[in-house]
Amino acid sequence: MKNVCGLDFGTSNTISSTYLNNKNQLVPLEGNNFSLPSAVYFPFDNIKQPIYGDNATNIYINNGYGRYMKSFKRTLGTSFFEQGTILKPGYRILFRDIIVAYIKHVKHLTEKCINNEVDYVVIGKPVRLNNDRLKLNSGVLQLESILKEVGYKNYSLLEEPIAAAFYHKNKIKNNSIALVADLGGGTCDFTTVETNDNKLKILATSGITLGGTDLDSSFALNNFYPELGYKSIDKFKGLTLSDKPYRAAADWNNITTQLYTPKIDFLVKKMITTAKEKDKVLQFYDLVVNKKAHSLLTEIENTKISLSNTEKIIFNSTHIPNTIDLKVTKNAFEISINAMVAKIIKTAGTCCELSQTKKESIKYLILTGGSSKIPLVKNLFKVNFPNAELIENNSMDSVALGLLEKAKYDFL
Repeated sequence: MKNVCGLDFGTSNTISSTYLNNKNQLVPLEGNNFSLPSAVYFPFDNIKQPIYGDNATNIYINNGYGRYMKSFKRTLGTSFFEQGTILKPGYRILFRDIIVAYIKHVKHLTEKCINNEVDYVVIGKPVRLNNDRLKLNSGVLQLESILKEVGYKNYSLLEEPIAAAFYHKNKIKNNSIALVADLGGGTCDFTTVETNDNKLKILATSGITLGGTDLDSSFALNNFYPELGYKSIDKFKGLTLSDKPYRAAADWNNITTQLYTPKIDFLVKKMITTAKEKDKVLQFYDLVVNKKAHSLLTEIENTKISLSNTEKIIFNSTHIPNTIDLKVTKNAFEISINAMVAKIIKTAGTCCELSQTKKESIKYLILTGGSSKIPLVKNLFKVNFPNAELIENNSMDSVALGLLEKAKYDFL
């Protein structure tokens, strides 16, 4: 029998699924964990042997001597994909090669699990990933080039919310319309589907290049980075200092592509000389020079996750030493992300409009992805689709399992 798999390569995490012994199975990608964080660490003493996932993050935040990157999927469909980054003096690597090596690692673990070669893979893609093969930086062409270099003999691409719809189709009653929302780390993607005689009809899709990493960024900028000089005043001009270094430091991908550069180093040094709150900007410069922005953003992300279950949390970090016991509330978090969540909800509404479906006619609301766990997000979806039954089981792996269902349908 042919060996098929579904690959959910995500901005934040990656999951691989396969059909083994007549059962759908998730592949252990890090110890017993079925999810592998999309993070890589290049140790300077062994630069050609990168470390992936939580292991990469743990080594880095415990003062590992090397280069750390996260959310590199976001270079797909951009000019950064073919651009390089310096890991250490004299050693440069392209972002495409970082992604290739990461997916090769996942492929190796998948084939180790099934004790055989993968014959066919269906990989998920965001709805808005650039499909135009004639355009520069076509995301689809870039993704296909990766799959070929990784060594997949046969492959196809499927929009991620459609994959989740495949997984959940048996929960949708006949002649009913469902809205599927895949709220991921880098994008939020939607599809409206209808079932007839257990067959799935795709009515429309929509998507927005905005996701959980953007929510993290807004949360960081509004609640933590003011302690490091964000929105500080130029003591000579009376104007707000440039926010460019802070925006780079608050975004997983921009840390990798923009923050640790001579241009930003020069800009922050200049800001130190003119800042009214010089000490705060000096502390920010220390964060940049010691390449610890990833560490701080990890702590902020963990705070965000904790606020899903509590009203306030006390934040302590060695990266913001000028404040002790910073109180962060769920309300402050929700205020910082409210405008972005409104855009996400609007994009879901666009999907309904494209399928000529009224929101009140949506009978099922299927939520997947990490951002669907945020109480504000979930509540606003419930309000906007008042007649829909909420389906959110297997919210973190339904895309991978739906991709597998499509692979089985195509190849078995």
